[in-house]
Amino acid sequence: MRCVQDFAMLFALSSGGLNFQESALLALIGGVLSLLLAIVSALIAYFTARANFKREVQRIREQISIQKEVERGEQITALRQKYLAPLRDYARIFAHRFEEIIKKLASKEKAEEMKGWFQKVKNHVSHDKRYEDFQIWSCYVGVFSISTIYYTGCYFQCARQLMAQVPFREILPSFSVELEKQLARVGAAFVWEDGEKGIWEPLQEVIGDAFTKSDGSRMSYSELCRDLDAGDAFHRAPYLRTIDFFWWQVETENAAALRDVLNELVQFLDSHSPDVRAKLSRSSSSPPPQY
Repeated sequence: MRCVQDFAMLFALSSGGLNFQESALLALIGGVLSLLLAIVSALIAYFTARANFKREVQRIREQISIQKEVERGEQITALRQKYLAPLRDYARIFAHRFEEIIKKLASKEKAEEMKGWFQKVKNHVSHDKRYEDFQIWSCYVGVFSISTIYYTGCYFQCARQLMAQVPFREILPSFSVELEKQLARVGAAFVWEDGEKGIWEPLQEVIGDAFTKSDGSRMSYSELCRDLDAGDAFHRAPYLRTIDFFWWQVETENAAALRDVLNELVQFLDSHSPDVRAKLSRSSSSPPPQY
């Protein structure tokens, strides 16, 4: 634009000594220069706006990608809290209970005492012999036996929810597959001698279902005690095999195997938790997906 202004001043100063044709030629040249400069300015403005638009689109895509990763992280956190946290907790408690059983089995006196507790529960639940003090006994002397049945039901309930609903299949497919394998290993460890002893896998699902309330939450300890004390056989029946399992089927070797496989499940859950966070971190720093 400065060049055009200088040319116009030069034209004005020199036009006095030029003939008509020369003046017209100078005016035409000035007009052409002005037009060229206008075109160049328009092109500069166009490409600048286009570059700004691309940067804005890229920024929006990055924001969308980040938002999706935040939502994905929140979804994983919610699923872990709902499914994995209770599973880990009851697997840990259950493994510790088998360690306690191993210690009791190492002593003839304590082993007979423990088996006597489960025998009393079996007598009461099967109605072979009813005990008037069962309600108080279940929260005092009998708490070891009945809490063992309770931990069994809570673990099967957590495992059943995960196997039935498979909540991580879409969001973390490889983790979901490995988790299913771990749960299957634990389930299989509860059965031995070709099913002659142990808690059969279909019955594990039945117990898990019995421990699931209508709102999806787990049965409480007092609710279990009421089921064991109930007159309705359908309330009591799912627990009879479990009571037999701890009364006369479990030996030191079986208890040790169950303790170990439950601890392996806990270790699996602990070791895979950081991987989930790492995947989220890597995903949030990676280029946004192309649509």
